[in-house]
Amino acid sequence: MVEGKLRFSTVFVALAALVFSLAYFVKAKEPILQIVSPSRIMSSATALPNSTDSKFAEMVMNSSSYAVFLCRSEYSSGNANSLEALRGWAAQQFHNDPRFLHPVILPKATASSTFINSTAYCLFAAPYYFASQAAASLISSRVDSYCDTESFRVFKNDFAGLFGSDAEAATLLARYQSDRARTAINPLLSVLFWLIIVVLSPALTGPFKRAASFWRAPFMSSDHSARKSATAAAYFAYFVSFLGLYYAAQAIIVESTAGASAIAAIVCGASALYVLFPIKVFVDNDEVLMLRSTISVRSVLISAWLFLSVLSIQMLTWIKQGVLTEPDPISLLISVVTGDFIHDPLTAKRWISTAIALTWSVSFVFILKILSRRDAESSREVTKKLAGLGAKH
Repeated sequence: MVEGKLRFSTVFVALAALVFSLAYFVKAKEPILQIVSPSRIMSSATALPNSTDSKFAEMVMNSSSYAVFLCRSEYSSGNANSLEALRGWAAQQFHNDPRFLHPVILPKATASSTFINSTAYCLFAAPYYFASQAAASLISSRVDSYCDTESFRVFKNDFAGLFGSDAEAATLLARYQSDRARTAINPLLSVLFWLIIVVLSPALTGPFKRAASFWRAPFMSSDHSARKSATAAAYFAYFVSFLGLYYAAQAIIVESTAGASAIAAIVCGASALYVLFPIKVFVDNDEVLMLRSTISVRSVLISAWLFLSVLSIQMLTWIKQGVLTEPDPISLLISVVTGDFIHDPLTAKRWISTAIALTWSVSFVFILKILSRRDAESSREVTKKLAGLGAKH
């Protein structure tokens, strides 16, 4: 036991030494990500001077309406809204900083209000920046592919009729696409994170299975469903634990949502612990007893269904509340696939909403069937307990 404690302490000492060394010797720099180049839209855009044309900025800021002549095609119906969203975004950017098309990029401070933020930054900043660059390269290739499509050609013609076809306009369009594409990096990395979690689940659920089996060991001989319950509990705890870890990381990195993310992480952690180590509380006149217990596979499945339901509600809320000017994570992921960060993917979002609704409906029917079944094993346990009490008397 003492040797185990010393080994545990050694790990913490080594980790503290590693974090201190990273904090002192390494300075991770956030990469400057230019996902869409103005030269991809117009070759002459590379010759732009490092200053903003004031006439172009005034045209964008002071114009309240435009007479837009859209090219007649199957793509023109959505271009009017997209152009207005772009104009509103550009007017706001010019209002904040007239030189925003050619900014002097200065480093930004990172979240370091607590030792947790600082430690997380030292450990994970460099891997995160590397992953962001890889994701930006992937998104850039998808945007380049979209720029060769007929949809983008028609939009560029409509855009030129509204803003002109000079190099400054090309820089504006490239900056608009880049800014929206950068917001898709974190949703894309989140999807990759969960894909890795799913792929590695057969290998990483071992400790969870051992913990659940150890807790249920007294019930293994008398309750044949305890082994199945341990396996189901292990997989549930595995995924819910990583969901809690994801929310905890979000609370550390994004301080504006730290409170809500921390509460979600606590709920996930408490749920995982209870399913792994269930207890029963007995209260009488003299004392309160908290004893080991086990839960049925049915209870684990119902718990998993409840978590899937609230996650489905979150995705549906994203889709409903997402708008063209402030795209939701689902819209951004669709744009990553298509390369189109200009239009609102309404058709794809409808299909995804329908798929979520159908999947939830099927799972709801499955849960209703589970609820309608009698818990035969629990009835058997009650019978055994009554028989034992009768024998004592």
